[in-house]
Amino acid sequence: MNSRARFAVICAVLIYVAGVLWLAATSQHFSTALTYSQFLEKVRTRQIGSAIVMGRNAGAIQAICRLKDGNAARTILPSDCRDAMAAMQEKLVDVEIRDASSGPLQLVMQAAPFLLLLGVWIFLAIHKFPNGPGQSIFPWLASRH
Repeated sequence: MNSRARFAVICAVLIYVAGVLWLAATSQHFSTALTYSQFLEKVRTRQIGSAIVMGRNAGAIQAICRLKDGNAARTILPSDCRDAMAAMQEKLVDVEIRDASSGPLQLVMQAAPFLLLLGVWIFLAIHKFPNGPGQSIFPWLASRH
């Protein structure tokens, strides 16, 4: 591999790693994790001001709640969270429902296999054809002049 191609691959990898690190650093980290029972108790005692419920098609549902004292906490709700939603509605908790797959980190994670495959393909193409694209992958199909 020539130095120009090696430099391009290294730059692409560094940009990708920097993007992942930036997304990880800017995402919100919550020190408090509540069990489902603790969450319901805090809702019933009116300690929760708002909640963001990140729904999925199946399985458990992640929720991030803002306590009235300003702290944030996260919890996991069961897939059938009617009780929690009814309790939040009854206690006038501001509820926002989001799609779990819409986050920026999810986009990177979903694109990672494709980008990795693309990088391997470019690396192999450059490695296999150091003199340019005039060569054939299948030498027996190359035209004979």
